[in-house]
Amino acid sequence: MSPYISPLFSLTMLFSVLLILCSTHWAFMWLGLEVGTLAFVPLLTWWHTAPEVEATVKYFITQATAAAMFFLGGLILMSSEYSSGIAHWLGSLGEVIILLSVLMKLGLAPLHYWVVDVVQGLNYLPGMVLLTWQKLPGLIVLTQLLSKLNSSILLILAPTAALIGGLGGLGQTQVRKLLAFSSIAHLGWLTVGIVINSWLGMMYFMLYMLISLPIFLLLHVSGGVHLNQLRSTLGANPIFSFSVGAGFLSLAGLPPFLGFFSKWLILTHSVAQLLVITSAVLILGALISAFYYLRISYLCLVVLAPQQIMVMTNWRNMSKINLISIILLSNMMGLLLVGGLSTLTK
Repeated sequence: MSPYISPLFSLTMLFSVLLILCSTHWAFMWLGLEVGTLAFVPLLTWWHTAPEVEATVKYFITQATAAAMFFLGGLILMSSEYSSGIAHWLGSLGEVIILLSVLMKLGLAPLHYWVVDVVQGLNYLPGMVLLTWQKLPGLIVLTQLLSKLNSSILLILAPTAALIGGLGGLGQTQVRKLLAFSSIAHLGWLTVGIVINSWLGMMYFMLYMLISLPIFLLLHVSGGVHLNQLRSTLGANPIFSFSVGAGFLSLAGLPPFLGFFSKWLILTHSVAQLLVITSAVLILGALISAFYYLRISYLCLVVLAPQQIMVMTNWRNMSKINLISIILLSNMMGLLLVGGLSTLTK
């Protein structure tokens, strides 16, 4: 792809988010979602490899199916014949179909299987965009729909997603699959935050992006796609090894990292609203997810002891502090950052 065309697609993705933010009708929300999807599809096949093409086709088919469901739900909402609803606690049939379509676009369990296959076939950079920025349009639509939808179904599916994300990562040795299951688990926490307070959910999303971006960038530079391969590639650069290990510890939610305080905000507000069962399932999913997070962190921080190749690397005399180091530093100062941001959710 020409480097002069890719900024146009990036601006189109930004325009889709602005269109959804300004929308008050389901048709314009659907249009914003599809504009963002069509602008993102060409960026998936940047390197034109066979796994990328296969992952792009899977992504396009899934998003097209979700778009058709969204449009069908909107048409049902306009029909007075089906406006009575299928159940009192679920809402009308059109609202349920729209909700399921948005959950499919986001990859929330039980509609999450496409996320793992698509991320596995992509490189780290498009995978990073898929698991971070591309969730923003769907989350905005979900936030706007909460004023009309009963949130009971989300309070059931979101903790289930956190649990499935933890169980799915057990036994995985592919780094990109681990990141995909990690995203599914964090999406469950994020959805609970949106149901409780939209600002709380968006704050969790921003903190998740702040943690995930340096991890994806470092893994892209190292090129490791398997745990054994990751060990050998990170062995030549202890700075990269420490940064990746600390990033996964933050995703695990261990103190004093930033990930702990983002989960702590969700738990404190959910317990305050007497969502005890939801909080318990979220904690269980986080404990299961911590197993493979600690596995990678142990590989990066403990197994990679000083070796001859490290002695020959002049990494102690580095004078430049790059963007990744700044993000890592803010990641380890989560107490100061989240302590100030938590006042916005009160």
